[in-house]
Amino acid sequence: MQTPTTLSRPLAQRVAGLHDPRAPAATAPALPASVIEAAASALDRGETHYTDRPGIPEFRAWVADHLRERYNVNVEPAEVTITCGSTEARFVCMTLLAAPGGSVLCPGDRSLIRGAAHLVGAGIVDSIQDDISLLYITPDDYRETSIELLRRAEETDWWIVYDLSFAKTNPPFHPAQNPKLASRVVTINSLSVSLAGWRLGWMAGSEMALRLRAGKQAITICTTAVSQWAGLEWARTQL
Repeated sequence: MQTPTTLSRPLAQRVAGLHDPRAPAATAPALPASVIEAAASALDRGETHYTDRPGIPEFRAWVADHLRERYNVNVEPAEVTITCGSTEARFVCMTLLAAPGGSVLCPGDRSLIRGAAHLVGAGIVDSIQDDISLLYITPDDYRETSIELLRRAEETDWWIVYDLSFAKTNPPFHPAQNPKLASRVVTINSLSVSLAGWRLGWMAGSEMALRLRAGKQAITICTTAVSQWAGLEWARTQL
């Protein structure tokens, strides 16, 4: 990638260091008729304006209910922000939770956070160091390793991002089930596989929820209204 000439020098250097993005999927799953109808109905109602900055209340309530019913994790709808896919959620979390010049601890696949960490100026490591500010784990990581790192997190001030999007496994385990950690855990998920191209995800929980919401607003203001109503119908009927 060539270095841009119209950006500030530090930012231009970071952008030039990004890996080329992966090509999008050539095809997407067929949409259920009810999801198409939900999108059409939203357009008929004139749902083409800005939504509440964190997302429509109905979708945020569904996310909170899903976390409680699936993982026994208590998150208020006010702590949920609907994002433009999980990519935006990861970028916001990296921007606000990872310390520039510090390290993000990632025991598994780092491909989904590599670009965001690079832009923030944070390194990614797979072993404990003194400069860690954020632990990034997924359901696909080796369980015993994740549990051990979460035990260490109890003794630190690390933020914890638990990313459910694109996970191949879906165990009932969740780091926010630990009351000692719950206030520092952000859950990321998305409908990027089921509703590819609709750009719909979310981040939920932690005492940083309001600041994360503000970070999302600074980037895209709010997530597309029609996508949110279509996603809500998909979540209610397909999950």
